[in-house]
Amino acid sequence: MSGQGKYDTSVCGQESWYLYWLAGVPGIGMRTMQKLMGHFGRASRVYQASCEELQQVSGITPSLIEQITSREGRDQSRQSWSALSQRGIRYVSFYGDDYPERLQKIFDPPVHLYVRGGLPDPSRRSIGIVGARNCTLYGRDMARLFGYRLAGAGVQVISGMAKGVDGWAHQGALESGGDTFAVLGCGVDVCYPAIHCRLYESIRLRGGILSELPVGTKARPGFFPMRNRIISALSDGILVVEARERSGSLITADAALDQGKDVFVIPGRIGDELSVGCNRLIRQGAVPVLSPSDILEYYGLAQTEEDSGEDLLSWKREILHMLSKQPVSLTEMELQTGADRTELLRQLIKWKKQGRVREISRGYFSLS
Repeated sequence: MSGQGKYDTSVCGQESWYLYWLAGVPGIGMRTMQKLMGHFGRASRVYQASCEELQQVSGITPSLIEQITSREGRDQSRQSWSALSQRGIRYVSFYGDDYPERLQKIFDPPVHLYVRGGLPDPSRRSIGIVGARNCTLYGRDMARLFGYRLAGAGVQVISGMAKGVDGWAHQGALESGGDTFAVLGCGVDVCYPAIHCRLYESIRLRGGILSELPVGTKARPGFFPMRNRIISALSDGILVVEARERSGSLITADAALDQGKDVFVIPGRIGDELSVGCNRLIRQGAVPVLSPSDILEYYGLAQTEEDSGEDLLSWKREILHMLSKQPVSLTEMELQTGADRTELLRQLIKWKKQGRVREISRGYFSLS
């Protein structure tokens, strides 16, 4: 067999690489992959299969067998896999152990995901926040407020990192010190829109960036409806902040309804162009919300004042935990914890006087 042997174990010994290689073979989509995995059980066994064994699989043509056994194709796959690792990009296959269970349950799950950072914790609540790209100041403030309050209460905020509502929802979540995840309509290594490059890096550090599209893929209009089903699938519910009558946010809401998810809507003023889609969703049965507490109470996550006091102390413990590992900049501490910069500086000065913390260079601190 032309491609067998050289990279079987010494270079490509992980099953995840075999899954990556198999998904990248020209002519193999989800159906063909299902046939091969159903027959052989593991992608590594497909890799090691002879031409005669591959011929036994229904629908596998001679030309496809040639692609599967191609030495050149395997060599290219190995090289691109190494490039992914060097850039800190993780590959998650539908057949891998780390593939999100929530995505497995939808009608058309992605064959794979490319991930920078982490994936949402399935044991925690997640809310997708979507809305208009050219949102109003009111929409901006609502997206930021709901992102802040929900993430501050431990809810994972998921959105698409688009201009407008998406970006402000991510920003609010980051400001609270919570976790937020962006599903992109382009390659995971492409920051789109470009004005969100700083936001992209912050999300990568605090939560994660993910996409089903190959690395390097540029954003196109047709990719965004595809990514919307992933946002809704990873979420317990979707919050629509502002939406026109024909809006991509409504596609996300429709996907959420198809998946049996909750749909929340911030009501808008009758007659406003950016409120038409929201108000129609309410008329169709979506849950109107007037504050983040409405969503928290819906899921039994409403915080008492006593709880909030404990949360105030938690950022101090997180700072000390960060400083115990390595020197950390003031900016990174502010970003990671969501603490107010003035309060953060006041606390660091207090710890310096106590001898617990030292400033090793301008703006960088470590434990003494």
